[in-house]
Amino acid sequence: GTALPVAKTEGNNIEFKTVSLTTLVDSPVLAGRHFRRIELSPGSAPAHYPAHYLDVAADTDDALNAPPELIAKYRQLVKEAQRLFGATHYREYHFLLALSDQIAHFGLEHHESSDDQARLRFLTDAATHMVGATLLPHEFVHSWNGKYRRPQGLATPDYEQPMKGDLLWVYEGLTEYLGWVLAARSGLVTPAQSREFLALDAATLDNRAGREWRPLADTAVAAQLLYSARSDWESLRRGVDFYNEGLLIWLEADTIIRKQTQGRKSIDDFCRAFHGGSSGPPQVKPYTFENLTEVLNAIAPYDWTGFFETRLNATGTDRAPLGGVETGGYRLSYADKASDGEKTREQISRNVSVAYSIGLRLNEDGSIIDALPEMAASKAGISPGMKIVAVNGREYSADALRAAIQNTKNGGALELLVLNGKALSTFTLNYRDGEKYPRLERNGQPPLLDEILKPLVP
Repeated sequence: GTALPVAKTEGNNIEFKTVSLTTLVDSPVLAGRHFRRIELSPGSAPAHYPAHYLDVAADTDDALNAPPELIAKYRQLVKEAQRLFGATHYREYHFLLALSDQIAHFGLEHHESSDDQARLRFLTDAATHMVGATLLPHEFVHSWNGKYRRPQGLATPDYEQPMKGDLLWVYEGLTEYLGWVLAARSGLVTPAQSREFLALDAATLDNRAGREWRPLADTAVAAQLLYSARSDWESLRRGVDFYNEGLLIWLEADTIIRKQTQGRKSIDDFCRAFHGGSSGPPQVKPYTFENLTEVLNAIAPYDWTGFFETRLNATGTDRAPLGGVETGGYRLSYADKASDGEKTREQISRNVSVAYSIGLRLNEDGSIIDALPEMAASKAGISPGMKIVAVNGREYSADALRAAIQNTKNGGALELLVLNGKALSTFTLNYRDGEKYPRLERNGQPPLLDEILKPLVP
């Protein structure tokens, strides 16, 4: 599968048409022994509507057997994206999906395709798909936000000039938001699953120790370093937070537009004005921060410059920008049981999070991935790179750790035997609040968030 135009095909030989170097670099090819092409364009689409394909290569034939109801949701994704943006900037579009447990799992955007890599059972197992359900919507959105409309600092004239990533909170942050919205509108996730994802996002950022010293803007400027940064000490250092914190900021912007216009307009109107225009082949239309705020002000007059600068440059705060969640009718809270979404994520990733109780993220064997500063485990002296081998004198397991944490509410002790290199040490944690897992609960305001996630296309 590829978006490269084909000149002719003879047997197993394919001859492509001559294209520019830019188009060649931007057009990956996916091939494999186990391959399937699924047509995604709406059946009633006009003749001029571009074709859309889900091209899948997998390690086994069984992994290609996506159920019809899932394929229907990806067809709905195409419809919802068309309604959101109002125009397309590609001749045809290919989701190039590689399925394997032997490769890295990520997505990479292109004008007319996306390089999407997921677990082998992504299309055939509901839990595996749910964990990665925003992958294809996110990369699809990039055709408009990132490839067509591109920050001026990323629109370099050739492949030798360095890029400037100061607007990655738009390039990736807005894309993360729109991908999350489109996943819900197309039915790839349920509204409840969308809220569970948002709760995890909000809690992670609301407990980022690095907010004290590092502004969000700096995570964008330092993206080339943070993309490859290790997981240990991420909370203190911050990661590529312009993705998920960008989502929160753009959710808040969406709620502001809706409030300012009494519900007549939304971020959808901004997308049509900023990313829409006339349909046609790929092109790049660079923009500046001033261009962005100008279009936003045309949609809904507001101090957009101040809004973004405050959220991008703030330090010395321990709170994430949760205005959109709260205006959307919800608040971040914590319960003593994990949501179904969080349980599924842990099942698939094989990681364990007790981040919001004692402040640890672990591998399933007890190895500590990260320790959140100012929380009980870190205060006791536990840090990334160590490994929990016993809990209250019993061999470590995730269930044993969770049970001991929950029992602290009844006065139970929490004593961890930890391996640090070749040395064993015992740490007693000063903690009494039981298990804590993030969730969103209604806050009494109208459920604007639910309106945002409703499909626009029947």
